[in-house]
Amino acid sequence: MSKKTTALLVCAAVTAAMASHPALAEEQEIRIGALYATSGPCLIFGESALKGHQMLVDKVNAEGGIDGRKVVTVHRDSKCNPAEATAAARDMIAKDGVDFLVGGISSSEGQAISEVAKQEGVIYVASIPKTTEMTSPEYFHRHLFRAAANTNTEGKSAAIIVDKLGWDKVCTLLLDYSYGYSLDESFTAHLQKIRPDAQIINQEWPKFGTTDYTAYITKTMGAGCDGVFSNIWGGIFPAFAKQAKPFGFFDQLEFVSAGEVGAPLVSENMGKDMPAGIWTNSYELFYYPDTPEHNAYVKELKDYLGSEHPPSWPSTGYIAAKWVLEGVRAAGDVNADAVIAALEGLTIDTPIGKQTMRASDHQANRGQFWGQMSDSEDESYPYKVLNPVEYVPADDLMD
Repeated sequence: MSKKTTALLVCAAVTAAMASHPALAEEQEIRIGALYATSGPCLIFGESALKGHQMLVDKVNAEGGIDGRKVVTVHRDSKCNPAEATAAARDMIAKDGVDFLVGGISSSEGQAISEVAKQEGVIYVASIPKTTEMTSPEYFHRHLFRAAANTNTEGKSAAIIVDKLGWDKVCTLLLDYSYGYSLDESFTAHLQKIRPDAQIINQEWPKFGTTDYTAYITKTMGAGCDGVFSNIWGGIFPAFAKQAKPFGFFDQLEFVSAGEVGAPLVSENMGKDMPAGIWTNSYELFYYPDTPEHNAYVKELKDYLGSEHPPSWPSTGYIAAKWVLEGVRAAGDVNADAVIAALEGLTIDTPIGKQTMRASDHQANRGQFWGQMSDSEDESYPYKVLNPVEYVPADDLMD
């Protein structure tokens, strides 16, 4: 057999092997499984987070990838459903060969993805789920990292606002699942610490997925409280607000809401139906802060989306993906053990400042923007904005 013939046969054998084993052909890729809801009640969050994720991936690939490796996104619609998220995560690992998982929106979804990551030994970076139950000693595992704020940060921030507003009789209106329970625990404990005379005089627990809030609205209004702390979050808040308005709910009671009700996309979608005067939060705001890093990110996002007033939720997908890629860059490998070691204690640059991943519980020190919904002074953006607005850092509130 001639050398030429031998070489051709070897090439053919290698080509055939790569065709039958796609992983061999893709070993130079960094494959990220993105689990974001692009249908259902979490649609407005999931689509935006996925766009932020992909904007970073496209940018990194345009710059040559990570050490020459191309980054590939494999997306599945998790539908904001734990069962769907579980099935999709397993499918991406088994069939698509993803090296990492990111995403999740609801806390129950995040817990489901985390369990798959634990069983399969694949790193999962939670970009949006907040419940502290995920990182409690009972459920925490070394393959889980969280880029999102947690419910300690959010609940304690809300308690600080309630204290400033001077409430002594407090009502809560929290969704009946892990996010609501974790928020209730952190909010109540911190309020007792900083305002010991305040009392929780009434609590209502609508089920997640509730469509009729009338009974909860009327019971809360009849309880005699100074104000209400809620976590009826951005994707479902519009329905609640429309039902509450005819009762004069927001006129009679002060209202502090977790769950990113202050996100520009929520305000823009609600228009005049967004109640003025409520206190709420957002992960990012295109109009604040005025820093070089944030302004550069907003410009990039405007160009990428073709929108002059981009939503805040792309930042969640963008920052979660950046944790993955900076971990790979620092480790020089996609090996889970190496990336875990690299991520622990790692500090990265984000559009809203430097953030550090704690080694103890794999929680990033990500804070949130809080403020009061007020009419915009920008004629080109005639929707309510947070004003005044401040960034509440997470460092002293995460535990």
